[in-house]
Amino acid sequence: MIGFITSPTTADAILEGIQTAQESRGLPHYWTVGSYPIFTGTHTGKIFLPFDDAMMTTNLRKGLTPVDFPEFSQLVGALGGLEARIDLDPQAIIDPNAKEF
Repeated sequence: MIGFITSPTTADAILEGIQTAQESRGLPHYWTVGSYPIFTGTHTGKIFLPFDDAMMTTNLRKGLTPVDFPEFSQLVGALGGLEARIDLDPQAIIDPNAKEF
């Protein structure tokens, strides 16, 4: 999974920024990236924000993608830029204490 590793506080700020970007234009908050706690590996205790190329080209409304919002570059910059993304093993976000169904 391609995305950013960050602190819970920064992840909350990024998600709030995405919401604000939509609502400031009179739009409902209809789109965001996920936010997943990391349970295992070198990034345990941090948050994973998925941010792959497919996410960046997601068709939102009226043909706009996340990249089309001016705030996009600010939010990505706060995470270290696109080159700061990593490829995280999906197993890292699976809670080892969760019950199986």
